[in-house]
Amino acid sequence: MAELMFGLGQTKKKKESEANKRTWKANLKDVNITETVESNVRGMQHDREKNEKATARTTKDNLKDVNITDTIESDVRKEQNTREKQWKVTGRNQVKTNSKFDMARSLFGGGGTALEPEPNHDKKNDDDDDEIL
Repeated sequence: MAELMFGLGQTKKKKESEANKRTWKANLKDVNITETVESNVRGMQHDREKNEKATARTTKDNLKDVNITDTIESDVRKEQNTREKQWKVTGRNQVKTNSKFDMARSLFGGGGTALEPEPNHDKKNDDDDDEIL
């Protein structure tokens, strides 16, 4: 019998705790979170971003009316650019000519671009070159 009473007591406590839980949840439903620190900070950040974008748009619109004329700097830069382009073309052409070069012919005289003796070299002056000072 005591066990039955104990079981009823447990059931009663459980029902009371569930009732408390229901009333607590019902009371929390009425709470409205209107403003938090995080929402205020995020709102300020959003406003700042909007202002920055608006400033960028107006600046872009205002710069449409600006006329850019030729300057000394632009002429110098144009000259440098053309010089760089010519240098690149020369480099590309050098690679092509190097690929056609035959090292064996140039070393062993098979008709390549081997070194030839100087035409102004005299046999008479050849002895003077061997002299040790």
